[in-house]
This record gives sequence, structure tokens and C-alpha cells, in this order.
Amino acid sequence: MTKNTSATPNSAAARSTFRDLSFSKKLGWGIALLFALISAIWVWVGVANLFEAIATFGLGLSGVSWLVFVGSIAAPIVTYALGFLVGWRLPAWAKAVVFLVALAVAMVIKADLESLLLGGL
Repeated sequence: MTKNTSATPNSAAARSTFRDLSFSKKLGWGIALLFALISAIWVWVGVANLFEAIATFGLGLSGVSWLVFVGSIAAPIVTYALGFLVGWRLPAWAKAVVFLVALAVAMVIKADLESLLLGGL
């Protein structure tokens, strides 16, 4: 009895590498990575604001303050994840539009939360 090596999932033919992907797929992953980095910057801004508030006022922040700081950290993460799920099978240009909309929604959420903290300018 011989072993059929072409049917095994670990064979070289079954594995695909990044080099084997088409240009459109590589561009899609590049767009996803670019918007992941932009979202990570906004998460870092939220974390820095939280640490600055804790250093200034201590842990005795009000509930609204905690909501604003945690929400401004979570908004870019959640909207990026939703954008990734929506844009998973879309072409590169549509994926860029989905991520741009997700980033815009995250910025609107952050602005609304900050205006809640500031008393609704």
C-alpha cells in the first residue's frame, strides 16, 4: 500500500505563501496593514490620554471619565475589526473605502465621547 502524498495537507502544493498571492491580494493585505497601523496610533493616543488623566487626577476619575477613556481606546479597535470582517473578500479599492469609513466612524465616536467629557461644547 502506497502513501498518497498529493492528498496530504502538509504537502508543498497545498501550502500557499505570500509570494504566491496575486498583486490584488497583496495590495489588500497592505491596505489592511496600513489602516491597522493608523488605528494603532489612535489606540495609543487614547492610552496616553488615560495615563495622563490618571497621573493628573489619580484613580478617582468619575464614571463618565472612565467611559470616555475606555471608549476612546476601544473605538478604533472595534471599528477596525468590523471593517476587516466587512472587507474580508472585497477587492483592494473597496477594502480601502471600508477601512476609511471605519476610521471615520472611530473618529466620530472619539469626538462624541470627548465632547461628553467636556460638557458638550
